[in-house]
Amino acid sequence: MQDQILAAAREWAMAIKSRVPENVLKHYHPDGSLWGTLAQEYLHGHKAISGYFITFLKKEDLNCEFREGIIRIYGEFSFYSGSYLFSWKFGGKTIELPARFSFVYRKVHGEWLIIEHHSSMFPEKPFRARKYIKKEN
Repeated sequence: MQDQILAAAREWAMAIKSRVPENVLKHYHPDGSLWGTLAQEYLHGHKAISGYFITFLKKEDLNCEFREGIIRIYGEFSFYSGSYLFSWKFGGKTIELPARFSFVYRKVHGEWLIIEHHSSMFPEKPFRARKYIKKEN
């Protein structure tokens, strides 16, 4: 069954590359949630998730390449966590954004749909704690 999860993830990545929000959205459960890589808020449901991807998918030559990951399957739920690399063109230059992800899939009518998706950029190296010092009044 792990091959089914890998196939679902690859199809999601191809949908990202298509830059068509509807192509991406069809991989999410109607009750799905998303913490997008560049999102400032937690998104729930197709309408909110669609709004995020309408903006995110505007990037020129957008691509997503899975790097490494671990899949665990528990009945109708599966968990796929690992890392991927987003890339796109900006001002004639290639941007590469390595990120980590967790997908939770739920099998609905024979199809694995994303019910929960968290994606975040890797922290800076070296981590700069001064950037996060709370300012006292």
